[in-house]
Amino acid sequence: MKKPNDEPPVWVTVLKLIVGAVVIVGGVGFALWYAQGMDNGELKLPSPEPWGISKDSPVRMKR
Repeated sequence: MKKPNDEPPVWVTVLKLIVGAVVIVGGVGFALWYAQGMDNGELKLPSPEPWGISKDSPVRMKR
């Protein structure tokens, strides 16, 4: 039978939470650092001529 006061001390719970947070933040930081160093190809420069909705005029030109 379990005793009613069979919980770990508060400092153990706090320590577990801190270690968990450090692991999560460290893992995300490492993943971002690793992704920064990867070669994802060359940067593509924007097209010299407009494309998409930016070249569409809502008013029809009568020439």
